[in-house]
Amino acid sequence: MKGFLVFALFVASVAALPQKFHIGYNGGRIVGGENAQRGEFPFIISLRWSVLGVEQHVCGGSIIDEMHVLTAGHCITELPLAGTMHVIAGMTDMKNTGGVEKWQKIKVVERIVHEDYHGGVNPNDIAVLKLEEPLQFNEFVQPIDLPHRGSDVDGQVTLAGWGSTSSSIIVPSMPSDLQRINLPIVPIVECDEAMTSLVGPSPLDYTSNICTGPLTGGISACSGDSGGPLVQKTSSGYEQVGIVSWGIVPCGSVGAPSVYTKVSAFTDWVASKMN
Repeated sequence: MKGFLVFALFVASVAALPQKFHIGYNGGRIVGGENAQRGEFPFIISLRWSVLGVEQHVCGGSIIDEMHVLTAGHCITELPLAGTMHVIAGMTDMKNTGGVEKWQKIKVVERIVHEDYHGGVNPNDIAVLKLEEPLQFNEFVQPIDLPHRGSDVDGQVTLAGWGSTSSSIIVPSMPSDLQRINLPIVPIVECDEAMTSLVGPSPLDYTSNICTGPLTGGISACSGDSGGPLVQKTSSGYEQVGIVSWGIVPCGSVGAPSVYTKVSAFTDWVASKMN
């Protein structure tokens, strides 16, 4: 079983572009999810990479103000230097069936990866993207609240993304519709024990990562969900508690948690880069 499971990042494959997976970790759509309602997650964006006339969704991200987007560091470092990056806000259906969705597509002009992120499957997997022009907020395009510095998270959370709905990274099944799923937080010690029992020691960091289950399998983040927001319901809406980082392939394996960057560990860093 350990010979079959691998750690990989959840960045999506891009046509004509190389994809890097890391022995031991997971890198598409939410496995076991359901279609989100239009406007349910107005803060989510699709991060697009284009080169040689080919444009593809590679990661998710979240709007933190009109000029900045939050995503995973590996969504930047795992892509080639050549190419152009855009965000698309206000999108639920990638095919825009009927043309009812009014997307905002804006070029990324600055990519700021955390200074202590060393690439691949590692802690500090976070980045801030600066946009060429401001987003126009409306019913379907809104910023997400960030948590208080150092705050912890437990209970139930919600993941949204366009990642693969298939457990396979060989034959991913990429959805057109934004997917959503409710997930339980797995305590960090239990998460570490689960990872160790499956694949041996992992780079899980107790202070800057959080994990979700269920460990019964069949539900998880997957390729293409990287960089997307893990959120928790509050009295005023949603608060972003995590950023999709890495996990186990095949996605949704029994006993395998999904791992996220813990946003509350980086609120000061994010604020400094926005300023």
